[in-house]
Amino acid sequence: MILLYTILRESDQGPRDPSLLHLQATHRSRSVWRTGAAPSQYFRRRDANQSDLNIDVRLIPILQAAGFYGVARVSTLQLDWSLLGALVERWRPETHSFHLPMGECTITLQDVGVLLGLPIDGEPVMCPVGPPPGQRWETIVGEVFGQIPPPEAFNNSRLRLTWVEGLTPARLRDDAGLFGGSLFTDHSGGLIHSSWVHFVRDLEALGGYAWGPAVLAPGCLLLLQLWAWERLPTLAPVRTTVPLEDVAFWGHQLPGPHGARYIVVVFLLVCTFQVVNCLFKLTNFIWEPYAGILDTLPDYCLAGRHLWRFRGPMICVYIVEPHQPDRVARQFGMIQRIPDQPHYSHEHHVMTLRGQKVLDYAVVHQPSMTHWQHRLEHIWIDDVIDGHATVPEYMDWYLPRTVRFISQLGALHTHLVSIF
Repeated sequence: MILLYTILRESDQGPRDPSLLHLQATHRSRSVWRTGAAPSQYFRRRDANQSDLNIDVRLIPILQAAGFYGVARVSTLQLDWSLLGALVERWRPETHSFHLPMGECTITLQDVGVLLGLPIDGEPVMCPVGPPPGQRWETIVGEVFGQIPPPEAFNNSRLRLTWVEGLTPARLRDDAGLFGGSLFTDHSGGLIHSSWVHFVRDLEALGGYAWGPAVLAPGCLLLLQLWAWERLPTLAPVRTTVPLEDVAFWGHQLPGPHGARYIVVVFLLVCTFQVVNCLFKLTNFIWEPYAGILDTLPDYCLAGRHLWRFRGPMICVYIVEPHQPDRVARQFGMIQRIPDQPHYSHEHHVMTLRGQKVLDYAVVHQPSMTHWQHRLEHIWIDDVIDGHATVPEYMDWYLPRTVRFISQLGALHTHLVSIF
């Protein structure tokens, strides 16, 4: 007991140098360290019935043209909330990356293309957050769905997905479900902002937007889980070697994206993942899981390959988040150097559509829009790994600036393994 007490007393969660992770005092990992439990977190994904989703075969050409075909092949996957909760405790908003013992890692545009098959290139996903002057949302939604929703179908400017699901089979019902649940993290309990209707009014134009960055910017739970399974195979279910979907339905269609290989979810307790997170070594994390399979993917997964190392803002209407491949160079087979100090904007992190009047975010985010329009001028590149994956000084810089342990149990386990 004395040994255990001494270990815990001398354990330091970190960071020792707060210049990078300056929000640690209010980060949920701090609560886990002090009390053993984090504040309650709410993940909502409005797709409880998607395992029984029957896509009208006539919709497949529309999904392909819009760029959502790959997601349709993956969106019925059940989520592992324990795994997602543990990953969130490693996510740092200051750097927009996960902090693991061997360095930073994150989801990139490469992951979006390979796992979901979403288009990376295109116009930024931007639209007015209010109806056109002189019009009401009820009228616009009615034009799209062929039926005017009753007043109780709205919560201010947000539309209840239960109303959409209750419609007789309609051409856009499944598209609305993708917007409201599978692609964009839903914190509103089954509500989708009416502004998305601007996009589905013109299905032919959907394929011209950069949906990949738009999905990555706010966070996508489905993508996060697939990313974790690819990078951390010890946490992943066994990959199937047989077709995952109804062959009679999909057999004559284009192949699904790389993320369409999983069907089994293995549930563990969050505290178990916290211990495992503390034990991650360089050999446990797969930096380049797609190195040997890119040539086997359908063309739509690789169409945005020239932008996988884009360095700059990702735009999703009111949300703007940075894409920083230089912070995770090893994920692209390049040498990891000490990255620049990241830009953190508190204003961007608290921005929401709730309570907003009609506001043109294209004006608010004009600098980011301009940066994206010149995206080909902002492709990051560095030296390819030839021997050491990091410069010698990287870990000396990183370790004092990161959180070493999430829980005291993890710290204790790590110290005991090193002793015995």
